[in-house]
Amino acid sequence: MHVIVVGADATGEHLIELAIDAGHDVVLIEPDELRAEHCSQHYDAQVLHAGIGEEGILDEAGADHADALIATTDDDSVNLMAMVMGQQYEIAKLTSTVNSKHRKPLFDRLGVSTLVDPEILVARHLLNLALNPSGETVTSLGGKGQVYELALGATSELVGRTLGELDDEHLLPDESCIVLIERDDERVFPRTETRFEAEDLLLVFSVNALTRKALDLFVGDHE
Repeated sequence: MHVIVVGADATGEHLIELAIDAGHDVVLIEPDELRAEHCSQHYDAQVLHAGIGEEGILDEAGADHADALIATTDDDSVNLMAMVMGQQYEIAKLTSTVNSKHRKPLFDRLGVSTLVDPEILVARHLLNLALNPSGETVTSLGGKGQVYELALGATSELVGRTLGELDDEHLLPDESCIVLIERDDERVFPRTETRFEAEDLLLVFSVNALTRKALDLFVGDHE
């Protein structure tokens, strides 16, 4: 994919690194000279030292064949301008951070996928970690569910069973599903015949927060 990133603050820089690691072609638009130079030296990306409002900048960034435009600056007016311009170029996927929730409707009218108040998301994640002291990692999706990273304990009822058996026996919590298994440095997308093993690292999506009893189903008995 050809991805254009607007802004190289902490969020933008992490985004660039993740996109490159995933094999995407990345172009960065960054008006700050020091940030632009830093990214040019550290990442295999095309870096354009310019503001999003500079004439012809999206042409230079390859917007005519871009798959996604992502704005991550701390200035909502800059992010909104990037989204309007991306819409003019008919870029399929427009995504932006929104620093003030009061401005979210402006982005919504453009059909932009948004992340509102990133700091709040971090705070919510820290709170979730504090409320799950036994080591499970949980990330809230802003009212649309939660994602849990759970290590399958040796005494878990899931060990030795297949995904199909779990479905037949209705063992999994309501409105939850196992999305991914990490096992021996490999990633496995579970199918009906996939059998679970102790120490599997599971990525679990749940519409509702999992209770302690539900979590124990995965991690097993506490010693």
